[in-house]
Amino acid sequence: MLRRVDADLDQPWQVAGSRPGTWLDPFAHSPRRRVCRLPALNRRKRAARISGPFRDRLDLWVGMPRVAPEALLAREDGEASAPVAARVAAVWAHQVDTRGRIAGRLTGRALRAACRLDSGAERAAIRLADAAGLTARATERLLRVSRTIADLDGAERVAVRHLEEAARYRVPATAAAAERAG
Repeated sequence: MLRRVDADLDQPWQVAGSRPGTWLDPFAHSPRRRVCRLPALNRRKRAARISGPFRDRLDLWVGMPRVAPEALLAREDGEASAPVAARVAAVWAHQVDTRGRIAGRLTGRALRAACRLDSGAERAAIRLADAAGLTARATERLLRVSRTIADLDGAERVAVRHLEEAARYRVPATAAAAERAG
């Protein structure tokens, strides 16, 4: 959900000004999904309507595939929300204690200092940003998300695995480019 002063929008294509095709289809992973009848060129044009500056302002872009009925009816329960919320609260408290603010609010030198990238992680960050064509703003967002992932992992430094995981949470085209670069 995106909250703005004058409206609440719960679908990304409402912001992008286009209707969903398979590239933004909430049922895209379903075996019974609707087939987008648009030619590939038109689908790419629609996807391009989401501007780069708008994409740069999104920290995470997470697809939600359809859950199979077998998984819903399985006896195993997933992790409850309360322990997850407690872990997130603990990480935020740790971030504020050690850096004076949460990772999502760090910028520039403070962000780079918090990440404490070694040479391998720095090369990986450059490779991922180049492969995905990230702007400076998007690269900083990649570092912020990586720092939070590292904090959830209990790591002092942001490692290559944290950067790669953060790259998968970028917009779909960016995540695919990052995987190709890896």
